[in-house]
Amino acid sequence: MPRKPAKAKTSPAPPPAPAGRPSALLDTRIIYCGDCLDQLRKLRDGCVDLIYIDPPFNSNRNYEVFWGETREKRAFEDRHASTQASIDYMRPRSVELAGVLRKTGSFYYHCDWQASNLQPTRSHGTRREQPV
Repeated sequence: MPRKPAKAKTSPAPPPAPAGRPSALLDTRIIYCGDCLDQLRKLRDGCVDLIYIDPPFNSNRNYEVFWGETREKRAFEDRHASTQASIDYMRPRSVELAGVLRKTGSFYYHCDWQASNLQPTRSHGTRREQPV
């Protein structure tokens, strides 16, 4: 009976390298909690390539969700005194976001149909400041 060829010996795969810190500006392995206004002010201008925000819509509702295996209750109120109060809350955050965004960066502002109709469309170079 012919012999089967011997299997080539392979060395075990090296262990994966520990995740590095891909950004010199901040540790992207961490979720920073708190008001984004405070965190944004720690960044230098023009250092972010992509921004996506999904702020409360001022739906005048309370939200609750039970999170994860522990069923931790998380809740927030989506209420402002008025539509103008909601805009006033977001304005300084939007200014800070625009400051840290690179000129070639993209900014996505997730808002509902009511809020998207409150601001006129303005373009600055390749930036469009209205969802398409």
